[in-house]
Amino acid sequence: MIFIYKINDINIGEKLQYYRKLKNKTLLDIGNYIHKSKATVSKYENNQIIPDSITLLELCNCLDIPITDFFPVTKGKNNNSNSLFNPFGTDKLFMYYYTDNKLMTSIIDIFISENQYNCKFYNGVRDTSTYQHCAYFYEGNFESNRTTAYFTLHNSSHKNNMLEKVQIVANIPWSDNIRVCKGLILGLTPNSLPIVKKIIISSCEIKDIYKYNDALTFSKEDVKKIYYDGALILENKNYDEFFFDF
Repeated sequence: MIFIYKINDINIGEKLQYYRKLKNKTLLDIGNYIHKSKATVSKYENNQIIPDSITLLELCNCLDIPITDFFPVTKGKNNNSNSLFNPFGTDKLFMYYYTDNKLMTSIIDIFISENQYNCKFYNGVRDTSTYQHCAYFYEGNFESNRTTAYFTLHNSSHKNNMLEKVQIVANIPWSDNIRVCKGLILGLTPNSLPIVKKIIISSCEIKDIYKYNDALTFSKEDVKKIYYDGALILENKNYDEFFFDF
């Protein structure tokens, strides 16, 4: 496996602060675990000091994350014929869906670890540039071929919800210019009831997603198809009806 790391995107302090808050740990909690002072941990987060390799491993153990979380991978390939395949051409995807009549924006990060594609799903983000304040955080695997993309994830943000699984399935357009896909997300409601929603996955942030409400809501025709087929089936096509303003 050949790895290509995004050197310009490495920000250990920012990642450390994000995962510390995500895991509900204080600076003192981290310091006690790695045998450093609270002030030293603060300097790590502010990038005033860069932790050595052993300290990085201790931080990973404390936060229960792989060391690759500190070092993003942009792409990679196997040295054999079974190369990993990412049809989107990017490691950052934007996902949109409705819940309680509110449009939700989420981020999916794709990366390579242990000869496979893994992913992180930041569900319901307020700021797409920093991923801060996401409603739920999931981790899992990503697989794809020329027609279908699968994301299989588990809830990592709340220990009480570790059983919760989410699956995202998207149709890959036949066009060679893959910028947007329709799909479905299967998960659980807050009171643990199974639920399916329509989604749009895009390789770029869509400035005016509200123009495409028809793709995210259930029409009368959808309801008729569900009634007759006993299922919701998404059509696979080029999606030429979309003219996205990126």
